[in-house]
Amino acid sequence: MPFEHQIITCRALAPVVAGLLGGDEAITQLDIALHLQPERLRQVLMQTVADLEHEGGTILMGYGLCGRALEGVQSQKSTLVLPKVDDCVGMLLGSRDRHRQVLNQHPGSYFLDPRWLDTELNIFDQIKKGLDHIPQERRAQLLKVALKHYDRLVLLDGEESDPEAEERCRHLAQAHDMGFARLTKELGLLDKLLHGPWDGPEFIVAPPGTPIPMF
Repeated sequence: MPFEHQIITCRALAPVVAGLLGGDEAITQLDIALHLQPERLRQVLMQTVADLEHEGGTILMGYGLCGRALEGVQSQKSTLVLPKVDDCVGMLLGSRDRHRQVLNQHPGSYFLDPRWLDTELNIFDQIKKGLDHIPQERRAQLLKVALKHYDRLVLLDGEESDPEAEERCRHLAQAHDMGFARLTKELGLLDKLLHGPWDGPEFIVAPPGTPIPMF
């Protein structure tokens, strides 16, 4: 039986969503790089919602607030459902509370899922690309400045570890004088987004014509 709702998410979460659904037919994937431009992400989301909406339909938003990019997004015909998390890290950790607890305990944490290592969400590769035109002798200093807010790399892993991803993350952490930690993902919130119910405090439900609010 086909999945009855439409889902919009980014490529960072799409494989996880597809795994929970057993397929990706209902998923509309947007580029990860849009996260770097919240205003642009909002525009693309609004257009994507307009393309998918229909009377009486429901569109599940596989996003958090994502730099407030989701704030103000609305549908004229469908109901939008959004989990109350700040970003995809909170989604993978299972709640906004757990995400914030981790950050309160260690504010300098930078999170990577194994699937993000070869994407725009790998901050280490992105910074290095931006230093291609910088003399070699200055790169180490500039890298340190660019990463000054982070002192721990956190691998978001499954119940069973990914040895290759862990090795890569440990190497990155060591190369940049950062600590390393591994946290197990909790996919209950994402599963509930897909299958309901959505009447709990962990979701925003925006009826047709109602913008997603700041939360």
